Amino acid sequence: MATLTLPEVFDVRLKIQELEGKVNSGELSLFERCDLEDEILELKEKLGEFDRLKFSDEGECLNCSA
Repeated sequence: MATLTLPEVFDVRLKIQELEGKVNSGELSLFERCDLEDEILELKEKLGEFDRLKFSDEGECLNCSA
């Protein structure tokens, strides 16, 4: 899996907020809500992977400029 860049992480977080708003709106059918919740979980897993990979073994941020 490719590492996300910081702008991509920001975009993923915005997408999660948008999808959570739709899920909580009460306007979706059960199946639509389940599909969106699956998408939210996938996006959160991407963010979790980014968090696990953002530091080197020495504790240095891999995505920060030197």
